[in-house]
Amino acid sequence: MLVNYLIKAPNDNVDALSKQMDMRDELKRQHHAAFKYRIKRFAATKVGLTSAFVAGVTVQAGKSDTSFVRKYGWLAKLLA
Repeated sequence: MLVNYLIKAPNDNVDALSKQMDMRDELKRQHHAAFKYRIKRFAATKVGLTSAFVAGVTVQAGKSDTSFVRKYGWLAKLLA
């Protein structure tokens, strides 16, 4: 009984804590991976929306009669 109390019981507690820590680390890793994925998707979406907006502005600028917009329309196309 003394051996069980002094040797086996602490090992069970250590094993349980080790398992909890491993689960916590795995959850953190999964959360971090999901967060990075969302950031990449958001960045791609922002780039796509920005590109579409700039393309629309460029098309409208080409239809405009003002010389300033026509003069710098190539720059908007270059940045898109």
